[in-house]
Amino acid sequence: MAVTAPGADLANPDTASASTRPASAQPSASVPDGRVEDPAHRVRPLPSGWREVGPLLSGAVAEAEQAGHELAACVLAIDAPDERVVCSGEDDPRYAASVMKVAFAVAALEAWDADPTAQTPYGTLGDLLEAAIPVSDNDAANLLYDLSVDGPSAPDTDDPNEAINEVADRVGLADEFHTGGAFRGEWTGDWSRVSARGSVGYLTELVRAADGRASAGEALTSPAVARTVLGLLSDQERLWKLPAHLPEGSTANKTGETDTESHDIAVVNTTSGRYAIAVIATATGPDDTPDEVIADLGRDVARALGGAVRF
Repeated sequence: MAVTAPGADLANPDTASASTRPASAQPSASVPDGRVEDPAHRVRPLPSGWREVGPLLSGAVAEAEQAGHELAACVLAIDAPDERVVCSGEDDPRYAASVMKVAFAVAALEAWDADPTAQTPYGTLGDLLEAAIPVSDNDAANLLYDLSVDGPSAPDTDDPNEAINEVADRVGLADEFHTGGAFRGEWTGDWSRVSARGSVGYLTELVRAADGRASAGEALTSPAVARTVLGLLSDQERLWKLPAHLPEGSTANKTGETDTESHDIAVVNTTSGRYAIAVIATATGPDDTPDEVIADLGRDVARALGGAVRF
């Protein structure tokens, strides 16, 4: 079993006990299958290390601030009985950047009957999804945006913003995981934005739908759509933030980067269950980012929660 060596502790002294455990560990009664969803949904009590998560988040916020960056972070315990969440930092919504491609993918799949093999006017839907999510290609994402209102099961609107936000609104997240346009530099009168709390909420609803646990009429999307999107997130190629120090196959994530933003949202599998983690932060150009802070936070949070393991 590979073990990730601990790095430097964050400033908050409450994190010390977390740094003494390995970042990865293998559960004794789990067979990895590579799937984020768990149709059996094993409810998992919070581990003792949960109490360390808040101080770890606060430490990351402080470390980023010392470097001139604003950062907000949340962790939500997906499999805990009460789905407890802890956050730190000023969590005003920020420009979403490529994080919003997750919502584009959900809406496009819904419009095309959850069928990645569907032949669209722009090619096979699955090819566009692979380019837009794991690779984060803007052109492919723009086509998913367009396809959200152009398919056999598309909603009765010709406005992709409306179609995509209606999906998030099913679970009350249209304001905190909000689509305002594609990646074309065109002003639509709106702007795409996310918060850390809204991001962990969206990921949790995606997992709930994939598990098949969502109540009728209260699901973000169908199990088929959710499972496809989570599979794409599991194949992510941009792994230098939250997944950087975690075992391969233990995360499903989507980053967002511009000259002024650096985000990562992820579902992380651990020995104590699945967790949604989101970090929404500022940057100052491509060479002045909080990416190392985000990577260290992913490692330390996973370690506190028992260690990251493959799905």
